[in-house]
Amino acid sequence: MSVTNSGIAGEMLAQQSIVVRNPWNNEVITELATDGRKRVREKLDAAWAFRPRLTPEARREILSRARQLLIQRKLDIARLISAESGLSLQDSVYKVDNACALLNHSMLVALFGQEAALCDGVLPVNSPLARHFCGALCGVAAVVTSFHHPLSRVLYSAALAIATNNRIVVKPSSKTPLSARALRMLLLEAGMPEPVFTLVNCADALFIEVAAAHYGVDFISFTGMETQAREMACHAPAGRLVMETGVSDALIVCADVDLQVTAALAARGAFFCSGRRFGAVKRLWVDKRCHDEFVRCLAKEARAWRVGDPLDPQVRLGTMIDAVSAAETEQRIALSLALGATCVSGNERCGASLSATVLTRITPDMPVITGETSGPVVSVMAFTHVEEAIEQVNGAKQKLNASFITGDKALPVRDPDAMAENNLKKRFPGREHCR
Repeated sequence: MSVTNSGIAGEMLAQQSIVVRNPWNNEVITELATDGRKRVREKLDAAWAFRPRLTPEARREILSRARQLLIQRKLDIARLISAESGLSLQDSVYKVDNACALLNHSMLVALFGQEAALCDGVLPVNSPLARHFCGALCGVAAVVTSFHHPLSRVLYSAALAIATNNRIVVKPSSKTPLSARALRMLLLEAGMPEPVFTLVNCADALFIEVAAAHYGVDFISFTGMETQAREMACHAPAGRLVMETGVSDALIVCADVDLQVTAALAARGAFFCSGRRFGAVKRLWVDKRCHDEFVRCLAKEARAWRVGDPLDPQVRLGTMIDAVSAAETEQRIALSLALGATCVSGNERCGASLSATVLTRITPDMPVITGETSGPVVSVMAFTHVEEAIEQVNGAKQKLNASFITGDKALPVRDPDAMAENNLKKRFPGREHCR
């Protein structure tokens, strides 16, 4: 076990520490010293005092070098992500590839600014952070990221800051801080000025409280679960705090589709990245005419997602973030089964690992639907008319996005007002459906 320095200039802060463990075997990877309130304020002061004046070409060159370094070290960084987060190596490699694409797009932002940042590409459309950074030179953005995306969420913020001559102070998840540290070292090697991107190690609430009171911070971003977001909202004014929460998307499957192809797409949407990413498919509404056959196809797909050591290249399904989270999800499943749900595949837990689970005979009042059910779990419900499915999707407590899979090109325009509430989108069998 190693203790890692946390200060700006390598100062050792040993009074408290964050222990980072491997979710697969619970082994300690490292121990990081934490930052107290005073130290957090000092890091925000240092970020605010710095005024980057890099030309667009210089910013693009830094991002380009960072992309090349990321490509060269892809496997090493992917292994680090898997070790601290429990994502399978296959998923972590995908994450690094996605990060390379994000850096490529950020190079365009460095040269062309807001128009490139807000295009429908790798960066989120109309992202508040992108809009904030693409204005005039601003203060400091304070960013809290989640363990769901240990690399990409941090890189998204850092790349925007570099591309637009701004500064960020990032508080990564205490469960997955090592990917953020590795990314910062890589960006420094690529030529990033050190004060552009600062890391802190402390509690989320402490960081947001200090950032909200700091004169140089005019934007606070929080990514995490809804329960955490409610707590964070108490520590910062609503006008300065932008939150992205939730992990649950819905999918409506019509009867006129290739069921095997659709089941494969649904399984990837539900189980990819251990079902922990934002926008994972958690709720499926399936036409009654094909419900039973679709469930058989989906259960077959679920059984193909092999569970095991995330660092094994043959494993498709890694672990959840820790055994506690896996046990909570297992409990939600157990309560739903007690209320009449049926498990047709999975529901086998060992430590932080949970097998790909398919549940049927689900009703909207069951715990797997009413709460944020993280992990590789998907609930299947039947509908008779598509309008009924739309009504149930819009009436659910968990609302992010919802999609159709149908062969009827006219379906999405039958009742556009009903679909607008939940941003329903049409998907066609055979096309990739991976958020």
